[in-house]
Amino acid sequence: MSSTYQLICTIISFILNSFLVWLILTRSPQQTGKYKWLMMYTTCFEIFWGAFDLPAEIIAHSVGCAFIVFRVNDVDSLLSSDTSSWVVLVYTAIFGASMALFASHFIYRYGSIDSNFGEKYTSGWKFGVLFFIPVITGIWWATVVRVWFWPNQDMDDYTRELIMEKVGVGIQNISYIGAKFYNKDGLNGTNSLNQPAWIGVSQMWFMVISSMICVFGFGTLCYLRLSNQLSIVSSAANNLQVQFFYTLVLQTAIPLILMHIPITIYFLCPMLDLDFDFASSFVASTIALYPAVDPLPSFLIIKSYRQATIGKFRPKVYLKTRQNSFQDFSAHCSFYLVPSTKQDQQSR
Repeated sequence: MSSTYQLICTIISFILNSFLVWLILTRSPQQTGKYKWLMMYTTCFEIFWGAFDLPAEIIAHSVGCAFIVFRVNDVDSLLSSDTSSWVVLVYTAIFGASMALFASHFIYRYGSIDSNFGEKYTSGWKFGVLFFIPVITGIWWATVVRVWFWPNQDMDDYTRELIMEKVGVGIQNISYIGAKFYNKDGLNGTNSLNQPAWIGVSQMWFMVISSMICVFGFGTLCYLRLSNQLSIVSSAANNLQVQFFYTLVLQTAIPLILMHIPITIYFLCPMLDLDFDFASSFVASTIALYPAVDPLPSFLIIKSYRQATIGKFRPKVYLKTRQNSFQDFSAHCSFYLVPSTKQDQQSR
């Protein structure tokens, strides 16, 4: 992935998410309630993601039965090799936290529709728990990386040629995390499971699957509940709930397509001992793109945000001209469409 592409994604992410912060703070409907702060949390998270991703310069590759995530330590780098390893660790922790981010959103959205569930699990101090779910997931993800995927001599030997081929430096000049899933016996050509790698990746799969169960489970419940409430709640409140729901659906589909599916392929290839290098470059590109496009559903679907965005960027003169033209047209039409005035009625 080129640095120019990553820079463009970072700039777009910062501009769109910063503007979304302004919209959330100043243009959120009153019915938004506490959900406004959960939206702010996600938007600020994506700003931080983009700001961290660019200078970190993380590279991900899979080769044979191993995967490796690393950054090159330049001679004039301000960071030592050990410090650089922690940069890679923090990057993986941020990625892990993103896996659980939208699970919190769907839990709250269902709580806002189902009052009984909301009172039990998302009201009062329990609302704050939703902010800690991604943090806990990120810490757990980082712990897995530190314990099971930390550099070791076996990985050095296995990936030495790959690193030299891809970036032209020796294994001693990078900081990485990674693991190989099989130990190959050179004498008889048999493979045996590398238990630390499987223990680590099993925990990661558990976090990802749990997040997806929350997203799809509570998403389905939200849809069913909204369908039942169409004729019960007020049209304004119902319309806003629908807007938030479909925004959340699209904001979840984006990381599903750009992150969950690519990372699944990225992990499955070495687990199946497939050397599929395209997955590596695909993962890096889609992860960089994610924070740049994720704000778009909010601009397009939430009516108050959409109107504020159009009003902010459409030329004022054009708006005034259109408004005057519309008023003239309405007055002209009313002359023909309203045949009688009060005076006419009295004359009759």
